[in-house]
Order: sequence, then structure tokens, then C-alpha cells
Amino acid sequence: MQALDGNAMAGVMHDLFARDMTTMGYRCTGCGKTGVVAEMAVYMSGPGTVARCRDCDTILLMLTERRGMYCIDAPGLA
Repeated sequence: MQALDGNAMAGVMHDLFARDMTTMGYRCTGCGKTGVVAEMAVYMSGPGTVARCRDCDTILLMLTERRGMYCIDAPGLA
């Protein structure tokens, strides 16, 4: 799978939060790395979108859509 950057989620995130979320800061619960959403490694080839830490591969955020409803899970974000 080819990793994209967090900008690949920009449109959907803007629709959900009504602002540019690519500049939102985060801290990885796996390794403690800090950064912004635009720096995450994003995979969009599965049934949803998965964002991972570029340093330790921890799943930071998962975004899925079904019947027009979005579900966001952020198990790796502190």
C-alpha cells in the first residue's frame, strides 16, 4: 500500500469539522511523537481511511463512512 500524507483527508475532515484540520496538532500514544495531521501516513485503499504514525506505525485515526454517516476513532491520539 502506498502511504499518502494527511492532506489526503483534508476534504472529508473539513466537511466534518468545518475547518482545516490538517494543521491540528497531535501526540502519538505509541512513541510520543508530536506533529500535525498533514504529516500522518494515510492509507485509503481499504474500506475506510487509516492514519498511522510515521515513526512507530501506531494507528492514530480511523475514518469510515456508511450510508452518509461518518465514524471517527482516534485510538492512538493523545
